[in-house]
Amino acid sequence: MKTAYSQDQFNKWVIGIGINAVDYFPVLNPTHFPGLDPSTGNQDGFFNEIWNAEDHWNVFAPRINVTRYWKNRISLDVSFSVNEITRYGDIEIDAISYYAIDGNLQYSLVNPENYFTPFIYAGGGYTFADRSGGTVNAGIGANYWFSDSFGLNAQGGYKYNSPDYQLKPHMFYSFSVVMKLNAQRRYKWNSRKRFNWRNGR
Repeated sequence: MKTAYSQDQFNKWVIGIGINAVDYFPVLNPTHFPGLDPSTGNQDGFFNEIWNAEDHWNVFAPRINVTRYWKNRISLDVSFSVNEITRYGDIEIDAISYYAIDGNLQYSLVNPENYFTPFIYAGGGYTFADRSGGTVNAGIGANYWFSDSFGLNAQGGYKYNSPDYQLKPHMFYSFSVVMKLNAQRRYKWNSRKRFNWRNGR
């Protein structure tokens, strides 16, 4: 079913603000880091305890993003995130400031005019966390539009960085309130088009 709630060619621009979470535990394992200190906790393989937010997630704010619909279900999302790292696997560490700038392409898995739009994304970014480095990003997410202008966004993915840097690969999650900047343009465009068509213009 189509609705007017979603981001599409009539509602190209969306902004959002919310919280984010950084989780190092699932990727801290001997497969990727031979000789890893066992005190980090994860000895059971990639993505172990991926949903254990209580013990491993570093939750902070804000994450600010701007998304623009392009075409063929594809959108470009640019975001800036701030966090404070105090959990590194199963161990507590002195707080490290975390800043990330990311640019990802999103591909909607359903018609982007639906009120609920799951998507996959991939892209890259640059993260500053004690030491800085570029990342390769991939993940999944969804938008839920509950009005003409406002909705919710949730997404989670993997940010890869070379183990040669102190900045380690990690999981990254976010939950945001999103707003369309031109929610009424679709109706205005349709009204003009009908008027022009009826007058032969």
